[in-house]
Formats: sequence, C-alpha cells, structure tokens
Amino acid sequence: MKLLVFEYATASGIDDPEIFPEGKSMLEALLADFSEFDVEFLLSERFSDIELKSPFSPVLIDTPIDAWLRENLEGFDACIFIAAEEDMELYRLTRIIEDSDVLLLGSDSEAVRLCSDKSETFRVLRGKVPLPETYGTDDLGEVDSRVIVKPSDGVACQGIRILEPGEGIDVQDNMIIQEFIEGEAVSVSLLADGRRALPFSLNKQNIIMNNGSLEYDGGYTPMDHEMMEEAFRVAARAVESIGGLRGYVGVDLILADRPYLIEINSRITTPYIGLRRLTDRNMGRMIIDAAGGRLPDRVELRGRASFRKGPSGMLVRVE
Repeated sequence: MKLLVFEYATASGIDDPEIFPEGKSMLEALLADFSEFDVEFLLSERFSDIELKSPFSPVLIDTPIDAWLRENLEGFDACIFIAAEEDMELYRLTRIIEDSDVLLLGSDSEAVRLCSDKSETFRVLRGKVPLPETYGTDDLGEVDSRVIVKPSDGVACQGIRILEPGEGIDVQDNMIIQEFIEGEAVSVSLLADGRRALPFSLNKQNIIMNNGSLEYDGGYTPMDHEMMEEAFRVAARAVESIGGLRGYVGVDLILADRPYLIEINSRITTPYIGLRRLTDRNMGRMIIDAAGGRLPDRVELRGRASFRKGPSGMLVRVE
C-alpha cells in the first residue's frame, strides 16, 4: 500500500510556536507507526532544514496543500493526515481526499463537519450526553456566573476567554458562549469504525489559566479517576451518535459532578504520541483496521507517558 501522510502546519510552513511542536511530534509518531508501508510525507520547503525523526525522506512542497493534493493524489492508495478544525481546514482537506479514489484512514467529511463546528456538535448531541449550558448573546446580562466564550471552530485552547459576571466582550457571530464548569480537564482516546467506538484511555490535560485565557500545556496518559468508566461511556455514546467517525478519535471532557462533553476531535490528538509507546500493538495498524470496520476487543496500556511542549517538539517521558 502506498500511503500519503501529512500534518497541516508542517506541510504548510506555519511556524506558530503554539501549534508547531505538537504538529511535528504527531507527524513523527505517524511516520514511525506506518514505517512498514511505502510512505511519502509532505513537508514545506520552509522546514527543509529542521531535524525530523523519520525513516522516510520528505516530499518538499512550496504550493498550497489543496493544490498539491488535487494534482498528486492519484498516485496513492491511502492517506492519513492531521489538520486543525479551524476555518474548516480539516473538513476541506477531507472532502478533497474523498473526491479521489484514495482510501481515507479517518473520519468522513460529514462527521468532520459536525465535529468541527461546536454549535453543530452540541445540536446533534443535545439530550444524549451531558453538555455545558449554552447561551445566546442576549442572555449574557442575566448570567450571574462565569462563562466561557470560544470560537465555534476553535482548536485546543486557542481563542478561549473566561468572563466574570457582568464583564462585557464583543462576541462575534462564530463564537459560542457556555457556562464555565469547574472541574478536571481530560480527554478520552477512542478507536471508531464509523458506527461503534472503543474508548481505551483517559488522558489528563494540563490547562493553564492566564488573565482570562486558557493555554494547553500537555498532560499525561493514562489517568486513573473514579469517573473513568462514566467518562468512557459518555465519550463512546457521543462518538457513536455521529455516524462516520473512523480511526482514532479524541473527546474532550470536564469531570465535575459528572462528565461534561466539551468537544469531539475527529482526528489524531496529542495523547497519541504517548499512547503509541504504551501498547505492544502498532497504533497505525489499529487505525487501519478501525477505518476498515474492525475494532479490537481492547487496547492494553502499560505504564504512563507524560508530554509537554518543548522548543522544537513535544517532550515525552515514559514511566
């Protein structure tokens, strides 16, 4: 199988210190897990001199990814990639691959669309899983507690603001306003086959609050918690409620009086770089199987991996 792999930031030449370390590390993890295949991966010419751990040589590009894919996809059998939901980038690239004859090792475009727009995600999941209370802009004057304002298509903690009661802010059309739930920030990693979902890890998220903004700074996996099984049930039900989610999927939750769903990431997420080092099975092979409709009975994890941002990548420690 000839496989195309890319990560949006490193393939586009986006030198953003907030996203580059995670993007680079997730790309390296994918390349390691698919090393048994005939792989080509994309890298912007801007990063041609970066140190990248890979058994493969990059295909250096200096054109937009969209254009490159349309001209070159026919030379591949399958594709797996990582991109952000912001500005519907993940959705747009998924559609391009779906329109070709290339096997997509991930979620279909409709599932990606629903998960990329948090307003749509909450609409679909309302009444199925616990969700934060969501407000309209006209409701802000009547809310007497903290709220979170965030982009509907935001990524990680980017663009999130915490407002105190009575504090004003210019809320744009693409923003959503929700109650601030005091609790523990976690994620659940799952494998999905388009209909069913297998949760296999609860992951701690280190979130830093700074002057009303939030910043993601890594975490560790797996995490022990008394709500773990309940969190698994909420995450699995959410994923199974949106048909077409395939491969690796991440679900963000807040553990408070119960698990509250915050968002679904229809793509590989940062804990992958630690999880792949805790199982004796190849995560890449499990993603292929899941995308093809075959889920394992379980995923065994041994040890713990912590990860945090470094200057040129995520720093991973396995215990």
